Amino acid sequence: MLYFVMINLSLSKQLDIIAPSTNRALAVVLKEATPQQLETITKDRDLKSIINSLLKESATSSQFDKTLLKLVKNNPTLKGLGNVSSTIKDLLSTLKSDKNSLPIETTLKNFLINIKELNPPVLKQKIENSGIFLESKLKNVQNPQVELKSFLSKLDKTLAKSDIFTVKIIGEKIKELLENPTLKEASNAALLQTSKDDPTALKQVAKSVANILSKLEEHQKIEKADPIFSKESASLAKKLAPFSNPEKLAAHESVKEILSQDLKSILLKAGDEISKSSHPNQAELLKQIDKLSLQIDYYQLVSHLSNSSSLYLPFSWDGLEEGTINLKKDKEDKFYCDINLKLKEYGALKLKLVLYDKNQINIQIYSNSSELKEIIKENIGSLRSALIESQITPREIRLLDEIKKSVASPYESSYNPIDLGFEVKV
Repeated sequence: MLYFVMINLSLSKQLDIIAPSTNRALAVVLKEATPQQLETITKDRDLKSIINSLLKESATSSQFDKTLLKLVKNNPTLKGLGNVSSTIKDLLSTLKSDKNSLPIETTLKNFLINIKELNPPVLKQKIENSGIFLESKLKNVQNPQVELKSFLSKLDKTLAKSDIFTVKIIGEKIKELLENPTLKEASNAALLQTSKDDPTALKQVAKSVANILSKLEEHQKIEKADPIFSKESASLAKKLAPFSNPEKLAAHESVKEILSQDLKSILLKAGDEISKSSHPNQAELLKQIDKLSLQIDYYQLVSHLSNSSSLYLPFSWDGLEEGTINLKKDKEDKFYCDINLKLKEYGALKLKLVLYDKNQINIQIYSNSSELKEIIKENIGSLRSALIESQITPREIRLLDEIKKSVASPYESSYNPIDLGFEVKV
């Protein structure tokens, strides 16, 4: 089965992701860099001044990012970290050796799914919760009350075009709900506050949403030629439906959900809990959790500095030693994808894909294994058929010898700003 995952990721310069206090991979690079290497980044020798200059310059200079990216990729500590799947397996092995299982064991078992069991929804979920996007998700998370306000306002404008008296009454109900103090005062700033929502007020809002949806449904059984039956109205009604549940309106629920599912967040929590426990394998567990967290920080940092999405493979595959995916989208809606694999039996396999005009794709496959090339040649017809079945037109599929020097990606020749925003599509 063939899957195409398109990711448009924002690791914004405003995230402070390239600060050693929040990204340990950067801290490692700065600690191990020679004075000459640091001087290529900034003239200041004081570490605090170096970081301040680095953050300032990185926001305005792509050349700065390229210089630091080179240091990151050549750092011996980071190069020797190994692959994420192996670290997760080692951590699971250590956890299994103890009679009293920890919550993180179940999380890791579920996360490291075998590639044979992979499907589009699962792949999407694994990538989203890989830890690479944690800060981006937290930065872009919306207060559900703010989302509800937006949907209600749009529905109000749509129903205002109706000439039906009873539909106009629904519009009045929407206006009343928008004036409700809970919604009127709702803002994303509430996510950063410690104050809790009033459960009674949320139940009242949820009940009002349910009543509006009920009235909409009643009219849709009677009237036909009216804005209430437009695709926009149907779409908005569908988006409003979850908010008839008061639990979905709690301002901090979105943040809690992110933190409860994201691998990096779970590792941080587990590390804190284990450090305070008397677990017999405490030292080894903390060592492996620390390593896994550092690996995730490495991919976050590379993503930020290369202005792309750099990912480890979030699944288990016996034939794979290690692998990474790098994705990028330009302003012309072209998607670029580099897949670099090291196979146990066939060695290096590199794929470079360009998706353009929504469904046109070019694929270049690089390998020096004669046996693997024959297997690929025999299956290119199946690949073409699978692409076409997925409504993707293969314009070019080329099988080439791997060049010893790293093959440049189509987007590496120049620095192109990316359309920012977090989205995963399968």
